[in-house]
Amino acid sequence: MSKITYSVFITYLLLGIYVLGVAIQTPYIGITVNTANGQPVIVKTYYTDWGRQQNIEKGDILLTIDRQPAEEKITMGKPHVFRSAKELTILKPDGVVRAITVKHKDIPEELFIQIVFPLLYFVLSFVVAIYLWKRTKENRITNLLTLFLLTCSLAYTSAGASGRGDLVGMMVIGLCLVLCLVLFIHFLQHYFYFLHIKWPSFHTKWLYLLPLIISCFLLMEIDNSRFSHITTILILGSFGILVLYATYLLIITYLRTKSAKIRLIAIALIVPFLPFLLLFVVPEILRFTPIIAAEYSALFLLFIPFSFIFIQVNERLFDIEYQLSRLRYYCALAFFSASVITIGIAIFLVGKQLSIILLTAIFTLVFLVNIASFYVKEQLDFKHRKVIFSSNGDYIHNLYAAVNRMGKTKNQQELLARFTYEITEKLGTTAFTIETISEDVPLSRGEIISKNQMTQLLLYDNTDEKIVLLISHTLQKEELLWLELLALYVSMFIESLKLIEDLVLEIQHMKVTHDTPLPWLDKLLWNIIEKEKSILAQELHDTILQEQLHLARELDVLAGAPTIKEDKVRAIREQLLDATKDLREYCENLSPPLLDTFGLQIALKKLVQKVNIRANFLLNTQIEPVHFQDLSLHLVVYRLVQELFNNAIKHAEATEVTLKLLAIDRGFVLQYDDNGIGCNIEDLMQSSASMGINGIRERVRAFNGDMTITSKQNEGMHIYIKVQEEGEPIND
Repeated sequence: MSKITYSVFITYLLLGIYVLGVAIQTPYIGITVNTANGQPVIVKTYYTDWGRQQNIEKGDILLTIDRQPAEEKITMGKPHVFRSAKELTILKPDGVVRAITVKHKDIPEELFIQIVFPLLYFVLSFVVAIYLWKRTKENRITNLLTLFLLTCSLAYTSAGASGRGDLVGMMVIGLCLVLCLVLFIHFLQHYFYFLHIKWPSFHTKWLYLLPLIISCFLLMEIDNSRFSHITTILILGSFGILVLYATYLLIITYLRTKSAKIRLIAIALIVPFLPFLLLFVVPEILRFTPIIAAEYSALFLLFIPFSFIFIQVNERLFDIEYQLSRLRYYCALAFFSASVITIGIAIFLVGKQLSIILLTAIFTLVFLVNIASFYVKEQLDFKHRKVIFSSNGDYIHNLYAAVNRMGKTKNQQELLARFTYEITEKLGTTAFTIETISEDVPLSRGEIISKNQMTQLLLYDNTDEKIVLLISHTLQKEELLWLELLALYVSMFIESLKLIEDLVLEIQHMKVTHDTPLPWLDKLLWNIIEKEKSILAQELHDTILQEQLHLARELDVLAGAPTIKEDKVRAIREQLLDATKDLREYCENLSPPLLDTFGLQIALKKLVQKVNIRANFLLNTQIEPVHFQDLSLHLVVYRLVQELFNNAIKHAEATEVTLKLLAIDRGFVLQYDDNGIGCNIEDLMQSSASMGINGIRERVRAFNGDMTITSKQNEGMHIYIKVQEEGEPIND
């Protein structure tokens, strides 16, 4: 553990023990007095149930606080709040003087909200921080998350000391309340960088000015109490703005990436902060009475750090879906048992007049203890009864997802890159290499050998080369099992890819003669040619042939007439010219002459002009120049645009169509949008429009591209196509 880490943990412990000690030392009472008549007359007590039990009523005169005259601690003529005390002496209107000893146990709400829950939060946050550090050691993302947990815990833990007017407690809560969110946003920035998600140009280092400014105001407040209100507004306003900014970043990023991890992090942030923000912070800033007191609305903040117990961090967040589903299951069990226990306590102590707040506190405590017990039991079972964990859900779920992702790779290089990513993501280490060697190794395929903190695994083996994975990192048994199973899939994938690559090379270099025929290839090509002929024949039959038959019947009628009408002949001539024009367009579509002569840009421009003449919708286009090493891609682009326009004309029923052709590195992106009738995607595959859509999909697939279609009834259609030349993988 580094000196900085030691310093952080020691500072956390010292501050936490101090503020908890302040809260434990003196109970919080919150008695408001009015000194307008020269005496401290009690107006109200913060804990009404306790005040009623102690027979403290409005109009009583407060004589002493902890054996000191109350008048000495207040400014006459102004309302004053006595925050904490151990002993009170009050004068009743009938002249009776009552001495009251204040104990934590007599104020259950204060005991749970300001001592028990903060103490539990303080200890568990420290345990979580130690766990994260030991699990992942030193890296920036882990450090930021650890600091976020600790500062969030200190902000909550110091609320009791701050409420008692303790200077250190006020400094800690004011500083940590803002600093924890700055650290969280800083954590998001580095996590987004790891995921290759674009981060706004605004750098989080400037946000650290906010805690510095707040520190200055807190120091000025010591000398001049007039800064108190300004400091409070500054702290709460900064807190609200940072919550909204972090929420905005997470929501916008999720809408753009649709990442499940971003969605879960957003939920973990938004849900716990919203009650405190909306029910206390916003009313306080607007100078209204808070809907719920700070200590009660802040209870939801307890869930923030513990959402990250189930997120193991090492430059990334691990698979959290399984962890949260398990948490939901444990929460359901804990909720049932906590409800039964709380109801039982309420029935057993029916004569004690337990308040709703006390019952809620008991329920929450039992609920959290039950959840912790479930996790402890799970760890004990895993350690002493491993047979029931032979299929650990986390690893099985991740293995399935990893195999599914690797199955989409297109070559060996991309497969090994994906395999490298999966190891880094799941095992939390980059201390490994994948080597291709030629000498023999004492391993069989899929076998793992671990010695001297070095793990060796043979991924692929043939007479020419061997691919070996070397990991200089100690792995747990379940991690070794996961790695062994995944390696078997990788081995099969490599072998399949090798066979496909060899077959492609054989086809490319083989000169097919009568002596060396490839019947299956001939059959495939023949079927493709026949399919294209069938489509063309259907198009010609439904258009030009029908027009020719109609004209032939018109000529028969004209030949049998006693006189030949000149206007009729002219009409037939115009129809023949139209049919000829259609036939010419078919020929141009089959082999666009402008494409070979003037290039793709001119050919697309001409195509757009034709569509503008034929179509009854407004066409918006953005066509960037694209250049490819493979010249056949120019024809692919032309065909895709052509098919998209044909689909819009025949089926979309749109009033506006937008098409964008964007150039990217070694490829292009084609975006099509219309505001037409749209469709259900499943229904589309069964309609007449599916022929054109399937044609587009097949062309994209043939060039290893990606295509997505989004459409709903009466919401238009949106098609996204991305194609890159071979040799450069497509990064989604």
